[in-house]
Amino acid sequence: MAQNLKDLAGRLPTRPWGMGIALKLLLGACAVAYGVRESMFTVEGGHRAIFFNWIGGVQQDTVLAEGFHFSIPWFQYPIIYDIRARPRKISSPTDGEYLPACAVSTQCSGAS
Repeated sequence: MAQNLKDLAGRLPTRPWGMGIALKLLLGACAVAYGVRESMFTVEGGHRAIFFNWIGGVQQDTVLAEGFHFSIPWFQYPIIYDIRARPRKISSPTDGEYLPACAVSTQCSGAS
């Protein structure tokens, strides 16, 4: 059985010497490109981000403003929050003994 496999392997064509090196370089370049892609992120306008570190937890002293940022892939990942103020509509129906029934509403844009 082993002799048959050796004969079969001897009949197969051999690849060029540089093919193994080229394949290793290609795989290495793909790994580096993937690592660079995973290390970049963007915080959009009206948002903030904090880092979660797999070793130390949330880094509370680092709040990232909007823009382009880098992280350490597979150890840090950003948690992005929306900090924009949203308008809030408050309605209150009035029904008094001496006043006609009507609905009063106001809109405030403060934090809720």
